[in-house]
Amino acid sequence: MGRTSLLATAVLLSLMTFGAAGGTFTANAQGVAGAGFAGPTRDTGALHGGRGTSPAYTSRNWDGYITYDSSEGKDFDVVQATWIQPPVTCPKPSAWTVFWVGLDGWYDDTVEQGGTSAQCVDGVPQYMAWWEMYPTNAITTVFSISPGDKISASVVYESSAKTFEITVTDLTTGKYLSKDKACASDVTCDRSSADVISEDVGHFGSGTFFPLADYGTMKYKDVSVTDVNDNIGGISDSNWSNGSVTEESGGVTYATVSGLNPSGNGFNTTWQHK
Repeated sequence: MGRTSLLATAVLLSLMTFGAAGGTFTANAQGVAGAGFAGPTRDTGALHGGRGTSPAYTSRNWDGYITYDSSEGKDFDVVQATWIQPPVTCPKPSAWTVFWVGLDGWYDDTVEQGGTSAQCVDGVPQYMAWWEMYPTNAITTVFSISPGDKISASVVYESSAKTFEITVTDLTTGKYLSKDKACASDVTCDRSSADVISEDVGHFGSGTFFPLADYGTMKYKDVSVTDVNDNIGGISDSNWSNGSVTEESGGVTYATVSGLNPSGNGFNTTWQHK
């Protein structure tokens, strides 16, 4: 069995164990029950075959790509990407989709992340930039954006301060957020995966999800990952493994993901079901 197959098998065994134990979302005292959160992957499985050299996985709430290493250790320090915020329609009055980059959440129960949100409030879309250190807080919005705005987002681990710098910039308007946050003392932020994800938002403190806002197709570009050895590359870089993730659970495909572009640093996700 080749290295890629061995890594894929190791990852699948790990995430199946995690998924079985992770049926209920938990939060510490700062979490607000019922509030929206973007959390770790849930109900994760594997699809037959793959996309090019990328193993293909499924998740109830994630759709996109991950990079990882078989060690499940402290492997990544930086992830960043750009995208154009898509307009959404509201198949349900409370539908909600978030788009983000982050570290962790594939092997473990923490995520350090930032991105944009398209939330339907009484059937009317609202667009915001946000950040989150799951499970310490729920989605925390900072400023409004508009469909068509070009967004840049990054999460950078600062080893000297042991903090995560979460930055989201609206390159169209110049607005930005920058949060420098340490991992909470009662959790461990392993940095074991780097993620670029379109996500179905969960209800904080429960095992349920908001309906998925119809965003059409999201196009992620300029994805860059840096590992702990200062290797810098796209999703398909040979210094790490990668996998595609399709949002699918219980026989329902909520969103699909494309193959990587020829440069290995971009892909699309497409809405399928609320």
